[in-house]
Amino acid sequence: MRHMIQLRRPEAALGEPQEERVELEIGDFDLYGRHHEVRSATAEVSVTRLAQGVYLDLTVLCEIRTLCDRTLEPTVFEARFGDSEYVSRPNDPELYIRDWELDLQEYAERILPTEIPMQVFAPGTEPVGRDRDEDEIDPRWRGLRDIAAGF
Repeated sequence: MRHMIQLRRPEAALGEPQEERVELEIGDFDLYGRHHEVRSATAEVSVTRLAQGVYLDLTVLCEIRTLCDRTLEPTVFEARFGDSEYVSRPNDPELYIRDWELDLQEYAERILPTEIPMQVFAPGTEPVGRDRDEDEIDPRWRGLRDIAAGF
């Protein structure tokens, strides 16, 4: 089902935001060699009528199930994305707006894959930082220091 949001509403008062929360159905997809299952997707849209156009504030939150790159076990993470734009013309292909209507479904389906990280780690399995000093020589290379000292 397509979720179309009308941006130009004649009954809207100038400067008063109209807010809407929409549950989206986004299909699963494959990306970076992994399958991503979209468990839920919610969009929050706020449209404020201005004298010459509208101000659009849009946030999409998706819960995605995929595999951890470290353990290869299933994990769930959230992807949050959106736009905050002044819209002054009836068509904006980058925001999927045609004749003052925002195609919220198409926007979410097209933008979501760009928000997926190349590597996904389950909580507690993220790469750890270095504990040692940056200037410390790796112990495997210490033997070479003695060889180089002779020259």
